[in-house]
Formats: sequence, C-alpha cells, structure tokens
Amino acid sequence: MSNELIRAFASLPDGPADDLLELIGHSMSENTLRNYRSALRRFEAWRAGRPVADETLAAYLGHLYAEGRSPAVGRLAIAAVRRAAKHRRLDDPFGPLSDEAMRGYARAGTGRGRGQMAGIGWERADALCLTVERSGKTIDLRDSAMVAVMSDALLRISEIAALTVDDVEFREDSSGLVHVRRSKTDQEAEGAMLYLGPATVDRVKRWMETAGVDSGPLFRRMRRGDTVTDDPLTPQSVREIVKQAARFLDIEGAGGHSLRIGSAQSLAERGASLVEMQHAGRWTSPRMPALYSRRTAAAKSAVARLRHGA
Repeated sequence: MSNELIRAFASLPDGPADDLLELIGHSMSENTLRNYRSALRRFEAWRAGRPVADETLAAYLGHLYAEGRSPAVGRLAIAAVRRAAKHRRLDDPFGPLSDEAMRGYARAGTGRGRGQMAGIGWERADALCLTVERSGKTIDLRDSAMVAVMSDALLRISEIAALTVDDVEFREDSSGLVHVRRSKTDQEAEGAMLYLGPATVDRVKRWMETAGVDSGPLFRRMRRGDTVTDDPLTPQSVREIVKQAARFLDIEGAGGHSLRIGSAQSLAERGASLVEMQHAGRWTSPRMPALYSRRTAAAKSAVARLRHGA
C-alpha cells in the first residue's frame, strides 16, 4: 500500500502515528482509500477552516446536493470524514443534523447517478471481443481477453488490474478458473475462485502466447509498436480500455463496471435468483443486483405473468 494513499487521512489535525496509518492502509482496499482520499480533499477544500462537526458535515451535504451530486457521493463523504476523525481520535462529526440531512438527500436525490452507466451483457461482450480482436494486433488480443474475463467473472476494474498469471488455472475441459485474491468486499483476503468459459480461456491463452507472458502481471501496459511491458495495467487504464472498446459497438454511457453490470443483467434475464447474482458478483447484499435487474424483474413480475401471461 503506497504511503501517499495511506496518508489520505492526514488532512485532519492530530494525525496518528505511522504504524497506525499502516494498519489503516491494510484494513481497506486501495480503491477505497483512493475514494476516501478524493472525498476528503473535496471536503477539506470546501470547509475552509470550519470545525469538523455535525453542523459542518450537514452543511456540506447540502452543498453536494445543490451541486446535483448523487446520494452515493454524500454517503462516501460521511464515511471518509468519520473514518478520518476516528483515526485522529476526534469526536464523531456525524450527528442528528447530518443524519437528517443525509436522509433528506437520499429521498430528494433519488435517481441521481442511476442508470447512467450502460450494462454490457453477454451477447454484446462476445460481439465486442470479436470486433476488437479482428485486427490481430497484440494490444487488441489483450483487450479482447480482458473484456472476456471481466464479463465471465464479473470483475471490478481493480480486480482485473491485480491479476497475475498464477491467478489463472486452465482446466482439462478447456474451461478455466480465476483466483481473485482480494477485493473490495473481501478485506480479509480469503479470495474467490471464479469460472471462465472455454472461449474466454482461448482468448487468454492467445494473448499470453502472442505477448510472451508466462509470469507476473496478466494484463500489461503496452508501448507503441505493440511492445509489451512488465508493468500491470492500472484500474484507470482498464476503465479507459473498456470505454474505448465499447465505442466499437456504439455503446453509449459505458464505464469500467459496464461488463460487471451487464453480466448481472444477463444472469437475471436467464432466471438467476438474487442470491445467485449476489454470489456471482460477490456483493455483500442483494441491493445492487436487485437494482441492476429491476427492469427484468418487472417484466417477470406476478402481474406480468398472472394477468398478462408474459
């Protein structure tokens, strides 16, 4: 964990000792730390010396709402400020005023930030892979393999960026397994084994053989001239690659998690339960898969089935 990210909590006064900062860094994912750091920087720039207190946090939530930000941004701000205050041994700034403000924010801001990122379901993901890899260039083989793995395993961008060659297992029946060693919802690093279909395994093998990748990072940065480096892709790079690839199929509103969202939607369309979707995507609650599958769920509701025979 980089010291820069760990010191995301250093913006509030009376910071803890370095050893405590190190423990904080290991208690959450790097992506979470990055989000907290950004949220704290925005809060610090806005508060301009105001005390870190209930009234200040409530006013900041009002500021975010007025800017048109989604309730998720408000919740992230609360979590970041509270976590920073806790590790600075300050009083918890979240109180009755900020609690009431967040409740109102959640009600009035319903719908903000939702439905903006397009899901890339299985069929479109397969079409995307075929389109991207058609050139035969090494970089396009990489992008096709990466898209296929993200679609099969419902991977987050931080998870695909962290994969190594040792994390992929090729099986005798031409399928495969990918080992996600740590994720946003698995801070104890228990890991998860996820299935890869034969077509995905074939794409991964072609990328590895063409690029000469047999150890270290699985998906790597490349230089001009189709030159493969030893450096892993960053989550930011993965996000941009997915967005750029989506343009081949004129998919509007695609983002880094579009393949994850789309796979959840494809599961719902084929009759997967919320529990099955939650397990496949390693969500800690059914809330997100329920959100992603709400259109499918409406089309298969009791009214659709029993009244209209859908």
